[in-house]
Amino acid sequence: MLDEFPDLRLRALANASETYAREAFGAQLYFDPIKPLGLPHFLYDRYALWRGELLDNPTVFIAPHSGGIGGVDEFLKHRDQMRRHIDARLFVLLLDAVPAALRRRLVEKRVAFISPGAQFYVPEAFVDLRETYSSEPGPSSEQVSPTTQVVILAALLGHDVHDASLTQLADRYQVAIMSMSRAFDELEALELARPHRVGRQRRLSLRFGGGDLWRAVEGRLQSPVRKTRYVTGNLPLNEAVLAGESALARYTMLNEPRIECRAAPAAAWKRMARHHGLETAWAYDEHRVEVQTWAYDPQVLSDNEVADRLSLYLSARHDADERVAQAADHLLEPFGW
Repeated sequence: MLDEFPDLRLRALANASETYAREAFGAQLYFDPIKPLGLPHFLYDRYALWRGELLDNPTVFIAPHSGGIGGVDEFLKHRDQMRRHIDARLFVLLLDAVPAALRRRLVEKRVAFISPGAQFYVPEAFVDLRETYSSEPGPSSEQVSPTTQVVILAALLGHDVHDASLTQLADRYQVAIMSMSRAFDELEALELARPHRVGRQRRLSLRFGGGDLWRAVEGRLQSPVRKTRYVTGNLPLNEAVLAGESALARYTMLNEPRIECRAAPAAAWKRMARHHGLETAWAYDEHRVEVQTWAYDPQVLSDNEVADRLSLYLSARHDADERVAQAADHLLEPFGW
């Protein structure tokens, strides 16, 4: 969707930034042009904006129409105005080039920026100018990141993750190496894992498992569901597993719902919808399907094209429908915790 911006320079800058992140770090940015409602008009004249993702965090990427930002302090005021109108954790500046003096000011003020092919600085994500992570783990947040949650759930589900390398886990669970590295940092910062290397390879060494791990981390786990929508069209089970009440009916005594529920990765949803010709359903369309888009790919933890028990539990444990919440509790019974 980058071609929605007519400015060829901006389009080239956005494409180059996506390519740089993918080739240098294995990160997908998923650019999507936006023009948020309520944003002061002078900001539209000054900047092009894209919504995307970086390290599983909702991110806004900002490119000045003129190629330069003027003063850093002025840009910070503009960024603060954007924060008030756009729900995102990270705001990253895109620049064709960053002179040394500007770079010093940006780093001093901790302003995230990307200059394709040269520099990548996102302090909130522990990315520095040398395209490496800081060795110091960041402070723990209330909830773990989606990639960290995948690793934890995989261990709890009995996947063989002990002593697996960072690269092996990134491949197995279909995430960028940079995201998996961040997950290792987070697990170590929370003292859920020990630092462990074999030669130059970073490997996973969880401090405990089973019920001990579950009790230590349950409060930090979150529902994987980002958004729920209703569509019509053919969506294969091998791309969007059963979820919600449809999956609960497979594991518990809950009745099958009238409308089938599926789960798909949020990052791939637009591509899937285009590929399969899915359309938004009318409220009373008998053939509609409920689709949950998840923060991570439900397929990597699923069992026989049904969402895994633990992700399903996290998605339904606080459901307002008492039948659904009670069925969710039954999902944990086989684990004996």
